[in-house]
Amino acid sequence: MDYLKFLTEMTTIPGMSGYEASVAEAMAGAFAPYCDETKVDRNQSVIAVQRGSGKGPKVMLCAHIDEVGLMTTLVEEDGSVRFISRGVAAQTLPAQEVTLLTKDGPLYGVIGAMPPHLTDRAARDQVTPVDELFIDTGLPADEVRRRVPAGTPVQLTGRTMALENDLVASKTLDDRACVATLLHCAQQIRRRLHAADVYYVLSAREEIDSFGALTAAERLSPDMAVIIDVTHGTMPGCEEGETYPLDCTTLFAGPNAHRKLTDQIRAHAQRLGMKTQIEVAPGNSYTDAWEVQVAGLGVPCAIMSLPLKYMHTTVEIGSVELMRKQALLMCEAVCALDEGWEETLCY
Repeated sequence: MDYLKFLTEMTTIPGMSGYEASVAEAMAGAFAPYCDETKVDRNQSVIAVQRGSGKGPKVMLCAHIDEVGLMTTLVEEDGSVRFISRGVAAQTLPAQEVTLLTKDGPLYGVIGAMPPHLTDRAARDQVTPVDELFIDTGLPADEVRRRVPAGTPVQLTGRTMALENDLVASKTLDDRACVATLLHCAQQIRRRLHAADVYYVLSAREEIDSFGALTAAERLSPDMAVIIDVTHGTMPGCEEGETYPLDCTTLFAGPNAHRKLTDQIRAHAQRLGMKTQIEVAPGNSYTDAWEVQVAGLGVPCAIMSLPLKYMHTTVEIGSVELMRKQALLMCEAVCALDEGWEETLCY
C-alpha cells in the first residue's frame, strides 16, 4: 500500500466533526474493493464488512475520520471573520492558511494577528488568544457576510511531506493515519482465510463526543473491538510518561481497556518483533473506546495507538513503517481468532 499517496489524498478532504460527509464518501470508496459490504450510515460514519467463515466472533476495528478545525462566529466591519476553535491550540493559528467551507464552495483565507510593531512590548511574547485572531479573505464585508454565515466550518491547510527515516508530516494524521492502517489491514485480510466477521468502523465525531462510534457499536453489537487512535510522540520538554517513541506501538492499560484482549494483541506484537509500550489510563482514554465499551450490553475493547509529534497541528509527524507494522499486527490478531475465541475474553 502506498501510504504517502493515500494520506496526501485523504488528509485534504474536509471532515471537521459533524461535517464528515465528503471524507466518509471517499473512505467508503477506498474500502469497497476489499470488503463484502460498505456503506455510510446516517451519522456519517463508514461501516465496511469482511465476512468470515461464521465460526468466529464479530470484531469491530475502529478509527475516526473527523478532524479538528474552526467555526466562524461573526464578520467585522472591515470583513474580517472571527471564529472559535474546535480542538486547535491558539499558539498554532497565526499565519495559517485556511479554507472556509461555504455553501457556495471553498473560500480561501489567512489567519491574521496584530503585528508586533503595533502591540506593547509585554504582549509580544504572549500567545494571542483565539478571540483576538481573525480570518482575512480579501473580500468586502457585505460579500463576506453573504457567503460566510455564523457556524461556517473552517478547514486548516497543510500538505503531506515525506521526511527522512520513513516519517511523514501532514495535517489530520489524527486519525487518518490510523484509517490508512485499517485499509492496509483490510487488503491483507482479504487474501487470508479467517473465521471472524470483521467490521471496519470509520467513525464520525470522535473529537467532540464519539457519537459515531457509539451508534455504530449499538447497531453492530460486536463481540470485541479494537480502537486505533494516536498518542503523543516523543518531543523535547515533555515529562516522562507523557510521550512515546515514534517507532513504538502503545497499548492502553486501565478500566477502559480489556486486559486479556490487550494481552493477546501484545503477544502477537512480540511474535512479530514489534516494540510495544503500555500507556496507563486510570479513567477515560479519550478515544472512541470510552463510548464503545458501554454500547449495548458492553463491548470488550483494546486500544492501540500510533505516536505522533505535534498533534492537532498541520505538521503532525508519524512513522509510516509503524503504520505498516500495525496493519500486519491487526491482520494477524484477527486471523488468529477461531472457534475458541471466547477464551480471549476470559480473565
